[in-house]
Amino acid sequence: MTLPVLFASRPASRRRLLKLAALTLLVALLLLAATIGWAGHGWLASADAPRPFDGFRQVRLKTIQTQLDQVRGPYIVVMGDSHAERLFLASFCGLPVVNAGLSGAVLGDVLDLARKITPPRKAEAVLLSVGTNDIWVKRDPETTKGESSFRAGLETLKQRLSAAWSDHRALIAIPPVASKEEALFPRSAATRYSSFLAASCEPRRCVYADIFAGAESAVEPHSAFSDGIHLRDYASFVRAGEPELCRSLGLPAAE
Repeated sequence: MTLPVLFASRPASRRRLLKLAALTLLVALLLLAATIGWAGHGWLASADAPRPFDGFRQVRLKTIQTQLDQVRGPYIVVMGDSHAERLFLASFCGLPVVNAGLSGAVLGDVLDLARKITPPRKAEAVLLSVGTNDIWVKRDPETTKGESSFRAGLETLKQRLSAAWSDHRALIAIPPVASKEEALFPRSAATRYSSFLAASCEPRRCVYADIFAGAESAVEPHSAFSDGIHLRDYASFVRAGEPELCRSLGLPAAE
């Protein structure tokens, strides 16, 4: 009489065993995911971790290289961070302009770009705008380490630009930001790092241009910025300083 009960209990026992096996597998998978996640977190925090804009950077490098390959005759290059990339100049000193700006770039990223891209021939001049991302407070700019790293990077970049890109360059002072953003991009750091840019210029080959000097009143209104950090109209400042820059670079002044 107990035989039917025995056979009836076997499916229930199998179900319990299957549930136990599934639970054991789930726990093992969760432990594995946690381990991988922790290892991944450590890798992302390491110096070898990819920058957040690496995918964008690869596309941008190819775009810049392609545009350089299409240039015929003398030309000018604009290089640097997002201030450079957002600058629209169809021409400068009467020459066509290739924009090699890279949003989000620190000085090291600009150096990396200058190494990975090969212009078909040297430009008449390079206009360089860099430093804003280097003075971001999270990067501890106003420390001996931060300042030394920036100055050393400028020297290395100068050598690369002189060897492969141009015999002449203009270094643009770090642009101002809206007053509400100065806690993140302190004006004191911008002034000091701009002085490093000026000090890196050698006579007859380089010119330092503080095209934003005295422009606080012109850029202080919120409407002058697209987001508090980037100006809406970089070209107007560059155009205002263009005649002097062209003369200093030994190039014909724009008509």
